[in-house]
Amino acid sequence: MTFDGVRPVLHLAFDDGPGEPIRYPDLDRLVERMLAAGVDGLVVLGLASEAWTLTERERDAVLERVSAVVAGRVPVVVGIDGATAVAIDRGRRAAAGGAAGLMVLPPARTGADEALRAHFWNLADATGLPILVQDSPGVTGVTLPAAFLVELASHPLVRAVKIELGGAGSRITALAAAGLEVVAGWGGLHYPESVRRGATGVMPGCDLGPSLVAIHRALRAGDAAAAERRYRAILPLLAYEAQSLDLLLLGAKRLLRGQGILGTDGLRAPSRRLDPEEAVSLDALFAQLGRDGVPGFLAPAA
Repeated sequence: MTFDGVRPVLHLAFDDGPGEPIRYPDLDRLVERMLAAGVDGLVVLGLASEAWTLTERERDAVLERVSAVVAGRVPVVVGIDGATAVAIDRGRRAAAGGAAGLMVLPPARTGADEALRAHFWNLADATGLPILVQDSPGVTGVTLPAAFLVELASHPLVRAVKIELGGAGSRITALAAAGLEVVAGWGGLHYPESVRRGATGVMPGCDLGPSLVAIHRALRAGDAAAAERRYRAILPLLAYEAQSLDLLLLGAKRLLRGQGILGTDGLRAPSRRLDPEEAVSLDALFAQLGRDGVPGFLAPAA
């Protein structure tokens, strides 16, 4: 498979009680909502899924639930992290659970060296699945030089990268020119430019999944003007949420709870909540997008 098109990363809702159990019916509704929006695939157990808060049993249960609801309608990509032994175990379980590909974070505080190259290649060999390298130095503390990513791509299953850092325009250009498949990250910020530079897809949060489907389709149809208009409509929300990963997740969950898709909108503990001013700002942005008729947003009640 390839990783092109719009493939939102699924959020998880948690009950407020002891242990904060996952609200699986909410996840079912979210999957169906994304499928109805015409997405090209789905991603689960990524950063936007708060995968670092899940037990191994929960990781398996989430993938099983998503795979059952999707029922083969689109490919499901599974996020993987951890040391090599952990990553291989998770990757094999993901393959057994129906994953079509893996999105892999490098282990934290490693270097771009022979050991890290072996980490990705051994994971690919052990699972037989295509791997998207998640280049997210703000999360992992790992810097992946472009030359190292090109070297990784000499393995036939490690030929894609998701760029999760600011100011990455020239990096996208260089990697695409070297023959790698590049997926835009950062929630979709600068997506039209990323496509012009050679990116073939994006993995946003589910709040902006439907609107980015419309933008992606316009770009693929050659209607750059329509894509730019649609992009500029969501840019204020993108810029606001891009302040931090927490704010991106809290904003998406607040929108989806307000639309009745999720029953709760908090992050799993320990975590912060939106403060009153952030909530006011987000609600104003959601309302404006609804009035503008942007896909995925509801017009405010009269």
